[in-house]
Amino acid sequence: HLYSTEETKQVLRLSLTEFSLPKFYLLFGISKVKSAAVIAFRSSYRDRSFSPGSYERETFALTSLETVTEALLEIMEACMRDIPTCKWLDQWTELAQKFAFQYNPSLQPRALVVFGCISKRVSHGQIKQIIRILSKGLESCLKGPDNYNSQVLIEATVIALTKLQPLLNK
Repeated sequence: HLYSTEETKQVLRLSLTEFSLPKFYLLFGISKVKSAAVIAFRSSYRDRSFSPGSYERETFALTSLETVTEALLEIMEACMRDIPTCKWLDQWTELAQKFAFQYNPSLQPRALVVFGCISKRVSHGQIKQIIRILSKGLESCLKGPDNYNSQVLIEATVIALTKLQPLLNK
């Protein structure tokens, strides 16, 4: 049972309002609609003209993911203050780390960005793993500069390292 303080309720209200603004649709990859609900609740039963391939899929920039992750983290931290035994952030961090260090061209770059944004502590071993991933991405780019997945992986590791560096011991 969630007993929200007024401060938490205010954070949630402001976040909901913010995410409802058209300028934030782009962050979620749905900028080409008048209302987010048009995409979110569209169904093949209600709209026969819609099919997964019938619209142009927008790319989801890693910088957008960074902004969305930080916004969700703010919401989660506000809610966690009202729930003393809450482990949501620990679970999210564990999942992000798992996918960040596991090769998957689709998920790994996104997981690296999320891991960098939400981590509250980082070990030297984790930093070494990210640097290894960066090194592999750079090697792949040298073999063929048109390798889009490698470029995305490099961008993701740089974002993650930038976020994690302040957490390291001097």
